[in-house]
Order: sequence, then C-alpha cells, then structure tokens
Amino acid sequence: MRTNPILLSILLAAGLCACGEPEEAPRVELPVFVDPSGTGAVTTDLGYTIELTEARTVIEDLTFAIAGEAHEASLWRRLSRLVIPAAYAHPGHFQGGDVTGELRGRFVLSWLPGGEEVGRATLLAGTYTSANFTFGRGGAGDGAAALSGHTAVLGGSAKKGGGTVRFTATLDAPEGRELIGAPFELQVRQGSKERLGFRLVLKDPLEGDTLFDGLDFAALDADGDGELAIEASSAAEAVVEAYNLLRRRFMTHDHFDVKPN
Repeated sequence: MRTNPILLSILLAAGLCACGEPEEAPRVELPVFVDPSGTGAVTTDLGYTIELTEARTVIEDLTFAIAGEAHEASLWRRLSRLVIPAAYAHPGHFQGGDVTGELRGRFVLSWLPGGEEVGRATLLAGTYTSANFTFGRGGAGDGAAALSGHTAVLGGSAKKGGGTVRFTATLDAPEGRELIGAPFELQVRQGSKERLGFRLVLKDPLEGDTLFDGLDFAALDADGDGELAIEASSAAEAVVEAYNLLRRRFMTHDHFDVKPN
C-alpha cells in the first residue's frame, strides 16, 4: 500500500508533538507609528493636483499576517493547524487564518506630518506579507468635531488650470467593515528592531491610480464658490455619486500599507 506523503508528514508532526510540548515561535514587540509619507501632493486622472490639510481616520485592531495568501490559508497550514495549533495561537490571540501579529485597540489616526506612535505590536517571528484592520467611528471625545460619528475626514484643495476648489470629504464605513491584505513585507526575527510605519497612500504604487481619480471637483462645485462638501447627505446627486466612489476606493487595500523602517 502506498502512503500519501502529506498524510505521512502530518502523522510525523503529530508524533513529535506527542513526545513533548511544541515550541512557540519567538514573540517580538515592534512600535507602530503613523507615517505621513503617503499623503503628499498627487495629480489625479482628471488633472487635479490634490494637497491635503486634513486626513483623519478611526480604526480598530490592526493585525499582521505571515506569508501565504492574504485571504485564505494554504492547504498545508489548514492541515498543520490540526496537529500543531499551539505553535501559532493561544485562545483569544493570533487567530484567524495566517494572522500571527496584532495591535489591539481603537485608534484615531492623523496622516499629516507628525508621525505619532500608535502603540507596540506583538508579532511571532516569521515572514509577513500583509496587514488588516477594522474601520471604526469617531466619538465626541476624539478631539476632532468633524470626525464625530464618522470613519474618516479628508480635507484639502484640488487645483487645476488656475482654479482651486477647497473640499472636505466625510466618509462612513459600514459597521464592522474590515480591510484585508494591506501590503506589509518584513522578516521578523528574534531581536528585530524595525519601526512599522502605517500609511494612507494617495497614489497606488502598483497601479498608479489615485484615491481621488474620477472626481471632477470644478463640476461638483455647482455654485462656483470654491467650497465643496463631499458627504452622503448632500442634496446633489453628482456629489453623492462622488462620495460613493471615494468611499469605495478608500476602503480597499490599494491605499493603505505598513512600511518598516
């Protein structure tokens, strides 16, 4: 009778586990800070130069995932967890697919220059490829009245052909909306000292599109006063369409990443 090599590997691993307690990978604490380097001026597909004067977002529970597909664990990982789950997780921590790092909590982030520290993340040693988080909502005590009850506020100017439109976009993510698979590439080892820069990236480095592509700011400023509020409650259908476009793009992993330095 021929023996399936994958099954044999699992049985061998189970035998090793039966001989003693499995060894857990080293845990490493690394500081996470807000990196403003992704929010510099960009030019959209319609020729508007965007410069932000406000960029605030509320998030919860930043987590980090090791090598493998960002959305689904490989067959080997799913099988191996049947026999060596303690090597990767304890109840309440590091669970859910390939997630083996975390910074739990609720955070109000500003991506303008300043670069404040968010906290210290705990990661198991391994090769990381992605990060995840949940969008939150601002509260009355968060220090920014415009953010109260909302997920994000983006404000600034859109310049084109000598004209300027000053805008504020107030975005609301659905409750519990997760962002999965933001790029994060780092080999974490015992003794690693990197700082993890959490970025909002206005221009996708791979595709070259910007967060504000498709928004014709001059046309949306129907009364021509140079002021534009992009929000779901707008009475103008074109503004609501622009809001939906911007919100949908904002909630994708194309415009967030974690950059070690």
